[in-house]
Amino acid sequence: MSFEDAYHKYILGNFIRESRETDKDIELLFNKVNRIPKRTLKKEQYPGKFLIPCSIDSHHLPNALCDTGSAVNIMAIHTAELLGLKRELSKDSFTFVDNSQANSACMVKNVKVEIGECIILVDFHAVDIKLGETSSLLFGRAFMATVGAVCDLKRNKMCLTNVDETVFYDPMEKKKSE
Repeated sequence: MSFEDAYHKYILGNFIRESRETDKDIELLFNKVNRIPKRTLKKEQYPGKFLIPCSIDSHHLPNALCDTGSAVNIMAIHTAELLGLKRELSKDSFTFVDNSQANSACMVKNVKVEIGECIILVDFHAVDIKLGETSSLLFGRAFMATVGAVCDLKRNKMCLTNVDETVFYDPMEKKKSE
């Protein structure tokens, strides 16, 4: 905000008239204070990926990926086939962060995902991709909202408050390339 704007907006005229400082001195002080940087925060390292264990139809899946950047829940098509889940046709397509693209082979609706003592009904897009060595499930924002996911990146912990607010998940650290 310029000195002139502050002068009129905050009625600095009354203050200046009652001050022993000149208008020019007050303007110099105002501009000096206005240029002082607030705080510089220390740059943090990549926190890793939050993976949670879950089960679908008694099949234990130890590393389902929670992704706040994903608008949908994704399941690898081979996982849907392995679990024998009922599938419906889908014509959706997705573009991932690395600009790779994939088409949804089908939708798998109302999958009963067990986490702890809770059952969460989840709709997945089954996609013919390899989601990674560690996970064949990707949970997006709607799932994370349902389970009350709270990601504390300062402490590097995640809690699913609607499932069990006493359980905290640590992120899986990024593997260093050799």
